[in-house]
Amino acid sequence: MSNFYCNTNRRFVKVGNKTIGYLTGNRFIKPVVGSRHKLKYPPAWAIDAEAFDNEVKPNATEIVIQDRETGIDYHAPVSTFDRLKGELNRGWGRQYFLTLNHWEERGNGGYQLRLFGGENVGYH
Repeated sequence: MSNFYCNTNRRFVKVGNKTIGYLTGNRFIKPVVGSRHKLKYPPAWAIDAEAFDNEVKPNATEIVIQDRETGIDYHAPVSTFDRLKGELNRGWGRQYFLTLNHWEERGNGGYQLRLFGGENVGYH
């Protein structure tokens, strides 16, 4: 069961007893350790399905995955995530995922944009 609680201007999103991210302004922020949390097959970022349906979709317009290992932030509009999401369950509950080619990458000294299967374009 997902739920959230407030702390200043952040609303923490939980699945069971585990905090998976927080809502602030119009964004859902999900800090991750990329080597452990990024899906390999397909290459994607995932969000708990119930948390997305009940908390992210009604309360945010942008999703930001913050990879604490690389310093790269992955941005996607909630509408894009919702429209193009896939669904899976690999033992941690039902999740939605969006493949990496649909995320805009920012940070770590550069700026990259992936557009629907296109190549990365770096702006340094």
